[in-house]
Amino acid sequence: MSQDLSAELSRIYERCIEQVHTIAALDPAKPVERWNQYTCTSANEFAVDVEMAWIGDHPEHEVRDTYRAIMDGVPIEREGASGDSPTGYITYGLTSFARVLQCIEAMRAGRFDPHVPGGIIRNDKD
Repeated sequence: MSQDLSAELSRIYERCIEQVHTIAALDPAKPVERWNQYTCTSANEFAVDVEMAWIGDHPEHEVRDTYRAIMDGVPIEREGASGDSPTGYITYGLTSFARVLQCIEAMRAGRFDPHVPGGIIRNDKD
């Protein structure tokens, strides 16, 4: 992994952790205007940042495939966060950020490949 990619992933990782703290501090009993700005939209923006960093270092990979490998691993559908359900938005946001962080860790470990199902090469020996 190039030093530029490593530095960019570290920067994104730290910003993701900050967002996770912000989301975790939200109180579902006290709705916040525009929940999706704190959760869904923000996680997708971070996924795009990771995607662009990866493509910058791996131009042989397709942008669409890389983004799909990062965000298709999110087990909760975004529609589950619709209807202004605070708990749904928080759950989707935390799950989405967890997936972005998981992919960053896989990239650092050399286990990310947008062409394998789920984007992460599994080590079955663990």
